[in-house]
Amino acid sequence: MLVLLGATGAADSVRAQEITGNNRLLENFIQDGAVLRQGWLEAGTSYGDWSRGHDFAVGTRISFSAAQKFEFGGRFFYLDRERSSNDVLFGERLSSGFSDNGPGDVDLYGKFRFRTLFCDWSAGILVKLPTADDHERLGSGRADYEAFLATRRTFTKFAWIGNASLRLNGDSRTPGEAGGKTSAALGGGMILKLAYSWSFMAETRYETRRYEGGDADFRIAPSIDFRPTENLAFRLGVAFGLADGSPNQEGTFGAVFHF
Repeated sequence: MLVLLGATGAADSVRAQEITGNNRLLENFIQDGAVLRQGWLEAGTSYGDWSRGHDFAVGTRISFSAAQKFEFGGRFFYLDRERSSNDVLFGERLSSGFSDNGPGDVDLYGKFRFRTLFCDWSAGILVKLPTADDHERLGSGRADYEAFLATRRTFTKFAWIGNASLRLNGDSRTPGEAGGKTSAALGGGMILKLAYSWSFMAETRYETRRYEGGDADFRIAPSIDFRPTENLAFRLGVAFGLADGSPNQEGTFGAVFHF
């Protein structure tokens, strides 16, 4: 019996160190070929530095899977935004600076994992609901729609992720009233299991401009994931902007509970 208990404990330890759909990137959280093994409830915050302005957000993300093939979720947050004159926001070059705060736009998504041989493949749709105040430039005031295709190859302690997206951006209702464009994005990254509780992640994402007069968004983001228990995780990352449409740096922290 002692041998059997020891073998069972060893098997549980191995499973705890494996990478699953519960291990997710930060910037490419949704656009991932895998689906969650458990529900995801995250409270988090982020701070983006825009040289003469900032975006500070506090919010929550909730996601869940069904039948090991479907995944649904949403992100809800409160935003504090500051910009200076001559900055570009929603395609508008600002004539004067501003500082405002309020609820941000809501992102809702759903995806279907349609293939699991060798690699996981998923296709999905993301919808941005215009819940933020466009007059205060906290949102564009229009709904946006994104379709994406994502893949993941998972090994015991390593996984890579890749994705491609097309996004239909509505015309902005902010004071600048810039026309929306159809943007295209490519993203991907890797997850490396370092120890029983620690993982290192690195990712990148590039998206063409969303509005007339706007700029492309290109960033790289290393991060760490610490899991003291199977149902609890803490995530910390920093994104570095490589294009005019990206923040100089953006720090992110989140606490995740799996249900």
